[in-house]
This record gives sequence, C-alpha cells and structure tokens, in this order.
Amino acid sequence: MRAALRPLMPVVLTAVMSAAHAMPSTALSTLAVPLTVPLAGVQVAANARVPAEFARLDETRSYLGGLLTVQLTGTVTRVGHVSVQPSADGAGLVVSVPIRAAFRAGPTGNGAVLARDFGGEATVRLTVTPYVTPEWDAGVRVAGAAVWTDPLSVDLAPGVRISVQSLVDSQVQAQLDRVAAEVETAVQQGANLRGRAQALWARGQQPWALPTPEPATALLTGRTLAVTPLRVTPDALKLTLGAAFDLQVSLGRAAPLTAPTPLPPLTVGPVPESGVHLSVPARLAWSDLSRLATTYTAARSIPLPVPTHPTLRVLGVTLAPAGPGIGAAVRVQVSGPLGLKVEATADVTGTPVLDAAGRVLTLREATVVTRREGLTGRVISWLADARAQAFVRQSAHVDLGPLLERARQQAQARLPFAPVPGVTLSGMVGALHLSGLEVTPGALIVTATASGTLAAGVDMAGLTGGGLDEGSRHAR
Repeated sequence: MRAALRPLMPVVLTAVMSAAHAMPSTALSTLAVPLTVPLAGVQVAANARVPAEFARLDETRSYLGGLLTVQLTGTVTRVGHVSVQPSADGAGLVVSVPIRAAFRAGPTGNGAVLARDFGGEATVRLTVTPYVTPEWDAGVRVAGAAVWTDPLSVDLAPGVRISVQSLVDSQVQAQLDRVAAEVETAVQQGANLRGRAQALWARGQQPWALPTPEPATALLTGRTLAVTPLRVTPDALKLTLGAAFDLQVSLGRAAPLTAPTPLPPLTVGPVPESGVHLSVPARLAWSDLSRLATTYTAARSIPLPVPTHPTLRVLGVTLAPAGPGIGAAVRVQVSGPLGLKVEATADVTGTPVLDAAGRVLTLREATVVTRREGLTGRVISWLADARAQAFVRQSAHVDLGPLLERARQQAQARLPFAPVPGVTLSGMVGALHLSGLEVTPGALIVTATASGTLAAGVDMAGLTGGGLDEGSRHAR
C-alpha cells in the first residue's frame, strides 16, 4: 500500500559537519499517515467470490392428502455484476448482487397439464463492516440477506398453491453465510495488519542516511501508534495511522543496526496532528564564521567624537577559539581629513551566546584590547573611547541567518528522497534556528533545530511483499 507515511532536513547546513556529536530531539514528534484502499479492488474481489448459483431445487412433494404429486425443479442464479457502495453511516460497505429464480412445478401423472413456470427476482445485500483491535487484528464482519420482489409461489389449481420460498431462502442464506465466512477469513489473512505494521515499525527504526553535503544519520525510536476508525467513501476505504517517536541525528556514517522497540498496542481513536521536530549538530568552520562576521560589519562605520571627526570602519573580522570562549581579531581603519588613514587591530574576547531567535551569534562580557604596534598615542586614545569600544565589540557579532536560509533551501532541493527501501519522504522545510553552542579547536559546534511539514510514501509491497493498492496522503 502506498500511504502518505515529513522536519524534514533541517540538517542540511552548508558548513562542514562533525562526525563526533549527536543531539537527541527535544520534543516528541508525531506523524499522521492517511491510508487508502480503492474500492475498485474490493469490487473485483467481490465479483470473484460471489457464486454464480445460489440455490437449486429438484424434489417431489405431495399435496391434497397425497392425491397430487408435484416435481419441483429450478435454480436461483446471479444475473449481474456485484455492486460495492458505502453504507449509509459510512462505517462499512454494502455489496449488492442481483439474482433471479426460475422454477417449474410439474404435477405427475394425469395432472401434467397443470405444470406451471414461476419465479422472481431479488437483490442480495451483504453488509461488510471493517474493524481493527488494539491487538492489531484487522478484518471485517459480514451479514447478508435477500429481498425478493415477487413471492416464490404459484397456483396450480384452485386450493393448490405451491411455494418454494422457505426452501430457497435456506439455500440462499447458506450461500451467503459461506461467502461471508470466506470474505472474513480472506480479509483477515490478506490484511496481515500486524505483520505489515511490524515490518514498517522495525524498518523505520533502523538508521538511515540523510541527504546532506556531509554524511549524517537519523535514528527514529518509536513510542506509540494509533489508528482512526475506518471510513468508507464512494471510491475508497480510508483510515489514518498516527505515530509518536523520538528523532536523533548523528553526524557521520550509519551506525550498526539496532534492535527496534517492540510494536506497541494499537490505540483506536483520534490521532494527533503531525508535528516533527529535529535537532541536528553541525560543525561551523571558523573561516566561514569569520567571513559572515566580516560581511555583517564591513558596511558599517561611525564618526569618532574628536575634532575633525575621523571615521572608524571595520575592514575584516577573524574568529578563533579562545579557551572556552571566542576571540575576534577585528581589523579597523581610521580615516579623516588631510589624508589620514591608519589601520589597527583590536582583539575582542568573550563568551558566545545566541539571540532569542537563535540566528545571531554575539559575545557576552566581551573585552577589547587594541594592539599598540605602529599606532600613535592619539589614535590609541581615539580607539579607547567608549563609543569606539562598543563599535568594535559589535563587530564580533555573526548573523547566521543567510547561512541557515541557504541550508534550508539546499535541504528543500534534496526532497523527496528515500531513506530506506519502501519509504519516500517529502515535505516543506521550516525555518532553521540554533539552540546550542560548543567551542572546539577546529570549529564551532552548533545545534540546529527546525520543524516543518512531513509526508511519507509507504510502499507496503516494497516492505513486505504485499499487494495492496496505492493510496494518497498528506501530513503536517
């Protein structure tokens, strides 16, 4: 069955990724998967199982105290295709079969001239009600009856009325009971709900590679499963499967296969709206951060509060680790009248923090020390001014928004993709933000978090070798 099993790849940061860090999801994720079984296949199966003959008579009966002996012969046969429609309440199916009875009552001996042909038409209706249980048992309950448009009787002579209604009804009902039992068994065995669910549950919990520039692996740990009561529309059987799970992402190649959590009991009822949350560690190279910091500050300048009003501007920022904090070497230029143009370097050191939106990196409790080489006392005093010091400190800020947006676009461009055989993921990648920082000698390790829309195509035949029909789906 192709179901529609989506944050999707907020993992795709364009920075180089580290293989040594993993961060669990901070929130339980849920996914609603609508499943569809077209009624066309059900109708084909019904036509194949409903018999061509429902009843047959060939017997002799006596009437008028034994004075009249009558031979009763004939059949009840199907005379058209099976129709499959939803029931009035939408909770099941009504399978309708047109049948016709054709009989002959032939008196024996001298009464042969009284022979009569008679019969009637009826519609057999089988009400098929699907069900699922918390034990993953899925099947249908079938009940059937026939409603005749004409009484199955004939008058051979005054006071001699021949009726075969009771004989025919018992045979027709026996056929309906047999068909009902066959359908119930076939659906229960063919659905194999537990087997298919177990296969998908286990497959989904194996590590799968993410479509990232650098190798990254996602691991899903299942928690709960729920299913809505089955609904029947004019063209399909529909239900929605809901799953709750944890997501964890590691940078690097897939780890060895792990033992999945056992298939939990199935909750029958409403399923939660889908909402997938993913936190992904990523390695941001210091060179990339330095380039972003330079871009952030290069267009800014301020006038210094001294005579002739020289201008202070930033030429470049180089970020590097400084113990547990970050150091920024800020190259500045002081320019003014009469050809004044002096370059200097100020070292800014502080503790990295993120703004409330998780997109701008700043240095908390930052200190500024200006390198004195080649500078006059006058320029050093200018750079020691409080306004100049604040301007230099702000130059160590890094706006990560462009990097995160580029990563989001790259992630979106890689969808859809198949993490494992039989499952295809697609959707919309939401805005990324950062929720954690760690300074290392080689890079700044950040935790990127996002949520978005997720949809999954689930090919049950690819997972289990089953043969259910294709359905369509959307999940948020």
